[in-house]
Amino acid sequence: EAFAIFKKFDVNTSAIQVLIEQVNNLERANEFAERCNEPAVWSQLARAQLQQGLVKEAIDSYIKADDPSAYIDVVETASKNDSWEDLVRYLQMARKKARESYIESELIYAYARTGRLADLEEFVSGPNHADIQKIGDRCFNDRMYEAAKLLYNNVSNFARLAITLVHLREFQGAVDGARKANSTRTWKEVCFACVDAEEFRLAQMCGLHIVVHADELEDLINYYQDRGYFEELIGLLEAALGLERAHMGMFTELAILYSKYKPAKMREHLELFWSRVNIPKVLRAAEQAHLWSELVFLYDKYEEYDNAVLAMMAHPSEAWREGHFKDIITKVANIELYYKAIQFYLDYKPLLLNDMLLVLAPRMDHTRAVSFFTKQGHLQLVKTYLRSVQSLNNKAINEALNGLLIDEEDYQGLRTSIDAFDNFDNIALAQKLEKHELTEFRRIAAYLYKGL
Repeated sequence: EAFAIFKKFDVNTSAIQVLIEQVNNLERANEFAERCNEPAVWSQLARAQLQQGLVKEAIDSYIKADDPSAYIDVVETASKNDSWEDLVRYLQMARKKARESYIESELIYAYARTGRLADLEEFVSGPNHADIQKIGDRCFNDRMYEAAKLLYNNVSNFARLAITLVHLREFQGAVDGARKANSTRTWKEVCFACVDAEEFRLAQMCGLHIVVHADELEDLINYYQDRGYFEELIGLLEAALGLERAHMGMFTELAILYSKYKPAKMREHLELFWSRVNIPKVLRAAEQAHLWSELVFLYDKYEEYDNAVLAMMAHPSEAWREGHFKDIITKVANIELYYKAIQFYLDYKPLLLNDMLLVLAPRMDHTRAVSFFTKQGHLQLVKTYLRSVQSLNNKAINEALNGLLIDEEDYQGLRTSIDAFDNFDNIALAQKLEKHELTEFRRIAAYLYKGL
């Protein structure tokens, strides 16, 4: 009855309200709205349809009513129901009525969801109030990368654009975007994506912008190493050495990589750049890689001469070089190493022993040396050394040399020696010579007694 009365008196909004709320019949309400075709009636019907979840019908009704007022409810309900095509129609109508930022932003998003990228591009290139950055992020998070690419490009957000292009596998574009963004984080993301895609040329272009930051270097190296791309990593660091901002970390890490993967190149690298590497760190790497020659080279440069000498003696076939050894042994702090070196030469290089002893002579305890060679039975071997240091007139040297001359029956040499160097035990020598079978030696004994 209420409906009939309202209808009779043309109070159509109240009439449709009765149909919706009391009679609860949306079909009749729809027929009624078609008949009277008033915006207010359509609006009421649309609201009811929306509450029932009839998105398409509600949007049709709102468009007939030309009513954008309930845009927030419409967007929420349509989004839940994935009714994007209908939402586009509604928002296009709403935009003509109200230039709200929310409406325009949601219209862009709806274009993206329906794949209408041409409409989207045309929309954002014209004047609008949309929050393009925010919608770009939404598209990115929902993996609509083509739409995100258009939106980020529009607002010149090159950092996000670069990452979007990575997802689209447009790596060259991503590198260009990273260059415009010029942030280390973006360079890293693009670089790592290029590595994963095995686009090593582009990865290197990005990497050159990362390695100059010492605190980022380790992450980059680990990323390459964990995936087994050693050659490419070495190539990247080699290319980076010439950069203006090259720092110690780069030279050090390259040396360590050489020690692991390309030991043949390590020596040349160290000879060129030893002053620019962190020597203790590279020393550890060389030791782990058993690169003894390089280890000695670094100890020498680091002025750890004792360790250099020990390393040479421990690994003579790789690390010992005569000239180098003689040069370093004179600089050691621990004199005990002299006697280790003497034993080493006796074992490995006996014919070079005299040369080495002449180098050691200025700082050596000659009495101890003579005692050592006497015990070893090698006095004859070091006669050249004894002669060269006899000028010191050391008792042990004189007596050792005199003993050798007696063994060799060189009475002239002995006579010269005792005349020139008088620091020896005259009586002991005289007693030794007085019973000698050679007359000349007995004469020297008499000569010695006479001198007492």
